[in-house]
Amino acid sequence: MRNVKITGSVFLIGLALVLTGCGGTPDSSSPTSAAAVSTGTPTPTPSVTLTPSPQAEPVQIPGDCGAVGSAATRAATVDQMTEYGDAAQFTRPEPPGANLALGCNWIVGDATGYLLLISRADADAAQSYAESTLPAEGYSCQVGDAPAFICTQTLAGTTYPVDTVETIYVRDGVWIYQSATNTDGDALLTDLVAAVWGS
Repeated sequence: MRNVKITGSVFLIGLALVLTGCGGTPDSSSPTSAAAVSTGTPTPTPSVTLTPSPQAEPVQIPGDCGAVGSAATRAATVDQMTEYGDAAQFTRPEPPGANLALGCNWIVGDATGYLLLISRADADAAQSYAESTLPAEGYSCQVGDAPAFICTQTLAGTTYPVDTVETIYVRDGVWIYQSATNTDGDALLTDLVAAVWGS
């Protein structure tokens, strides 16, 4: 009987055939290398969709003096007065480039009146003008809750013993000037602000 000498190369070839199922294709369930798996189309990375921040609602300036405030506050403030013109002739503190959107002037007798001027202006210019100019003209200013910039001053009457309270309300490029003589304009201004900005 002859001795068969199996060389190392023959042994390795035979072992390879056994492991691969005698030369067949590899079983699809058998592990494969990472290089073999990566031949498919790459999965795209999901894009991030940013939700836009809510935009501020546009301001709603009343179209006429009869729509200023609520019926109740008009009744308590100006309904017993007579309305005179559009008040465009009045000169009051306002920022450069401001455009009058609504002017109202109510008067009764010689010592009672209410003047309202609502203007539109560049928001930054209005804020800068209010902060830099109004305190020097005697107004006391503060930041409101809206936020708004609110300035007021009280002027004593010279002919009659009544006070005039001037209020300037600055917000979002809207400049509201209110002058209330011998009457309380706070409630009307509060209603007006709620109507213009919805809050």
